[in-house]
Amino acid sequence: MLDFNVTAPRHQMVEQQIRAGGVLDPAVLAVFDEIPRQIFVPDTFQKLAYADCEIPLDHGEAMLTPSFQARLAQALGLVGRERILEIGTGSGYLTACLACLGRELTTVDLHPDFIQAAKQRHQALGLRQPIRYLAADGHALPAPLLEERFDAIALTGSLYLPETSFYKALEVDGRLFMVLGTNLVQSARLIRRLGDSASFEETRLFETRIPPLKNAPQPPDFRFS
Repeated sequence: MLDFNVTAPRHQMVEQQIRAGGVLDPAVLAVFDEIPRQIFVPDTFQKLAYADCEIPLDHGEAMLTPSFQARLAQALGLVGRERILEIGTGSGYLTACLACLGRELTTVDLHPDFIQAAKQRHQALGLRQPIRYLAADGHALPAPLLEERFDAIALTGSLYLPETSFYKALEVDGRLFMVLGTNLVQSARLIRRLGDSASFEETRLFETRIPPLKNAPQPPDFRFS
């Protein structure tokens, strides 16, 4: 049976890591205080469920830090009406948080077992928000989604180079969160579509470094290390 009642460590994570890291959006703080992160963490790493560190997952992937995930959620400026696209389901934790902050969510992951496990965890939580699960390579917009438009898009792995298909998938005033760069220090960026035209505003948010999306195109002679 899943234990959802670890409230003290969860609240401590929100106050000492997330709020202290500059996340002040009340809706984001409430969601991260409510969703039990421990049920998304592999058994081997349960002691780290509320620590501000990356946690290894299968396939060489990692669960990103709570503070990073909360900053991502805050950057998207969700108000509950958005159609959200998440690239990189991973454990499904951020998926659950984003789903609770928007109207409906589509999540994409290269690994079918991640998709299945995340779906089971979300069902166990009793999430009511509509979530669509898609097993596909997400370094560019997957073919089944090419004709769709989203109010918010979150990439949970970095890109070496901008990928225009995500820009094109934004609704008017839609927001795209991505981490871009090839150096040891990358930057988190928010892209906003302006008006009905294909013009975009880019804001650099903060410096960071997260693993790249699998199969993302690389510049010549580049290695991520």
